[in-house]
Amino acid sequence: MSQSGETATSRKYGRAGDTQQAIASIVRGLPKGTHLTAPEVFEKAKAMGLDISLSTVYRTLNRLKAVGNVITVSGERGLRYETAEEGPEHDHLICLGCGLTIEFVDELIRGFGKTVAQRKGYEHKSSRFDILGYCRDCNAKDEAHRFEEAFRSLSVALAKLEEASGLIRQTLESARSGKQLKAIRSGEASVEQIKATLAECQAALALISRNTTHHSVG
Repeated sequence: MSQSGETATSRKYGRAGDTQQAIASIVRGLPKGTHLTAPEVFEKAKAMGLDISLSTVYRTLNRLKAVGNVITVSGERGLRYETAEEGPEHDHLICLGCGLTIEFVDELIRGFGKTVAQRKGYEHKSSRFDILGYCRDCNAKDEAHRFEEAFRSLSVALAKLEEASGLIRQTLESARSGKQLKAIRSGEASVEQIKATLAECQAALALISRNTTHHSVG
């Protein structure tokens, strides 16, 4: 966008009402299933030439939510915003790894929300569920990372076991030579190395077990 275009856009959305309209248009213009954080909305606003601050974007989004123009989706990466469109209510699957958010409609879940509301003495108006987990891609990356960590732990365990074997040989040689004090010291050191080896092996087995459990469930 040219400098003159940016200036014109900035003047157009200079007032609070115009700014709110502009932010609302950004959220309404998102492809279906797209959910943006406030900083992401801010970046889009800046790209349009709006002369506003991030705090203004937050305040504007909060006002739009209050009047029902946008709704929020929760996740570990913070609130994400989407337009409040007409149509069937939907729920969300949110990846805790990459933030991928998938919309879906399931009447079983909808009925569950109504049942819970009635049990608690509430008049059910609407319900929405945000299901948190890890998408297929993040699961695959996490699995590969766990295997790498397991291999690292086993390699460290092997190195420590070899070191412990050397200390045990020293203990035997010192004991045969009548060097009891030296034998005790090397023997104690070998015990510590063996304990460390066991800890590394347990860590590796835990990681491998998580992978095995994941595949069994899948």
